[in-house]
Amino acid sequence: MFAMNDRGEWMSSVMRFPAADAADAATGRVPLKPGFRLPSHDLAELLDALGIKLFSRERALVQYVAWSLHTGLLDAVHQRGPVSPREASESTPLTARGAEALLGVLCALALVKRSADGLYSLTATSEDYLLRESPFFIGDQLEAIGFPIPGTYLKQRAGLRNRIWLRLLGLLPIFRYGTRPRIENQHTRNLAACAAAVRTGEFAHADCIVDIAGGSGVFAIPLLLEYPRKRVVLTELPSALPNIRPLLATHGVEDRVELRGMDVFRFPWDIPACDGIFIGNFVHGFDDQRALQVCREAFSRLPAGGTIWLHEMLWNESRDGPLLTALWDAAMKSAGDGGQRTGSEWTSLLQKAGFVETRVIPTHSAFGLVVGRKPGGHVSE
Repeated sequence: MFAMNDRGEWMSSVMRFPAADAADAATGRVPLKPGFRLPSHDLAELLDALGIKLFSRERALVQYVAWSLHTGLLDAVHQRGPVSPREASESTPLTARGAEALLGVLCALALVKRSADGLYSLTATSEDYLLRESPFFIGDQLEAIGFPIPGTYLKQRAGLRNRIWLRLLGLLPIFRYGTRPRIENQHTRNLAACAAAVRTGEFAHADCIVDIAGGSGVFAIPLLLEYPRKRVVLTELPSALPNIRPLLATHGVEDRVELRGMDVFRFPWDIPACDGIFIGNFVHGFDDQRALQVCREAFSRLPAGGTIWLHEMLWNESRDGPLLTALWDAAMKSAGDGGQRTGSEWTSLLQKAGFVETRVIPTHSAFGLVVGRKPGGHVSE
């Protein structure tokens, strides 16, 4: 609250909001309550407008455009006509994955367009403002502020100074799996989508659900608030478990979630008998081979008739949006072998693992539930 003093200066005073009184002392956040309401607007709409994705390594949208100019990507697309990411890579210092990451963001920004056969070409906006041969060119005024172009996007990897900088960043708590800052970041950006997933009714008939790589409990919490009698087993890296318990306690479900320390890629999984496995915002971090390993392990651990739910941020089928997914995909391509997939790509992966009756249910903030059933058994209605 602001007021003017007797000298004509604006002074501020601290206003105490009622919501602050209800916040948990350990986390500083107001807990989700039983009977919770879903957000009135899709979070993706807000984040798209801000050009962010609530990830711990945010990059301004202008950087993707500037990187595309500095590497000659836009010129290559213009000169060679409709191109694939691999063809664009041949004319630039970018790897095929680097070109694909940048083209995905440019596509979501309507600066390039993608054909049904996966070829990219410039839109009129880019031809007017981002080609040097145009009198309206503004590209020389765009600067990539902040992080340098990821070394993983380039054929010639970033220099020693950049590699040391990125290694030091990786030591910060916000980047390390299982640390409190990373868990809270994950909880913040996924809670609205997980609450919406719970309200689809998809989990009504499952008595015991194992939440693989469940992080903060961001799915388990709204699930148990909606269905208090369910049993939830949450697996996560052993080092993360002490940081998860306070978040569960904030929402009053700590006594109803069984925590198990587990490495997802150590097979077979040490999980109890269950009738459903949920894996939220995790499998996108891996290439098709490793993603298939995870889905096959889930298949082997489920009983006949059991259900798998993958909750992931989805590309639309033309892979030209939404922007939030494009930004997340670019982040995955800068950090490893992962990347976002379309709904049909996810259902195809589940089918290869043996699941049937696969389908996709949109939830919130570019997320969707990808559902599959293990053949046999009794299917509840």
